[in-house]
Amino acid sequence: MLDLLALMLAGIHFGVPLIYYQYAKAKWLPRPWNVKVDEEYKPRASIIVPTYREAKLIWSRLDNIYSQDYPKELMEIIVVDSASDDGTAELVEEWASKHGDVSLKLVREAYRRGKAYALNNALKHANGEIIVLADVDASWPNKALPEALKWFADPEIGAISCLKKPVGDGVKGVEEDYRHYYNILRVAESKAYATPIFHGELAAFRRDLIEKLGGFPTDIGADDSHTATRMALIGFRAITPEDIWVEEAVPNKDYFW
Repeated sequence: MLDLLALMLAGIHFGVPLIYYQYAKAKWLPRPWNVKVDEEYKPRASIIVPTYREAKLIWSRLDNIYSQDYPKELMEIIVVDSASDDGTAELVEEWASKHGDVSLKLVREAYRRGKAYALNNALKHANGEIIVLADVDASWPNKALPEALKWFADPEIGAISCLKKPVGDGVKGVEEDYRHYYNILRVAESKAYATPIFHGELAAFRRDLIEKLGGFPTDIGADDSHTATRMALIGFRAITPEDIWVEEAVPNKDYFW
């Protein structure tokens, strides 16, 4: 009896997601986007980079953001450092002194309260129409920012995220296979209407909608996905297009927000 119950539970655990995946791939993935994309649409963007002990990566991450094929006068970078003790904030200041053609604001927090608090702190200093989250341990292709922001030309779009490609010595074949199926599902859901999963490596939101929702949630861990889901619930599409990719370092570093 216990063996039969175990088989039934295993069937549900693995079978239901597989059925959902096959349905989404067959029914939703072939659909057109039905979104009015404008390649020339260039809103002002506030790119928020939350940091904690990121001295090893922050300079290269800022270089990566700086290299985006987007007008520098329409970009601002806001680094929120949560009381790092490894010189992260000082490196940000040094980087800013060498890149005067782009606006960079450094917000120093006296102590660490978590990523969502850092994001909400950054919102107080942001001037952009679009808020873009940019985790430090990721790398954008140089057209990632314009490819993401062009979708906001359609007023029905509330949020945009990315597909992730794991890179590094820790990447295994099974992880790549999982990510392949995972990415197909995110795009299929997006074509249906919206996907509930967003990624902090690159997640962009209309600022007025974030403010309408009261900022990023501080009582739940998935601040990016939860915000995207709430935007969908109030009538705006939160999607992941198939042509916005970022590289995610694997394994992740030995700290957590």
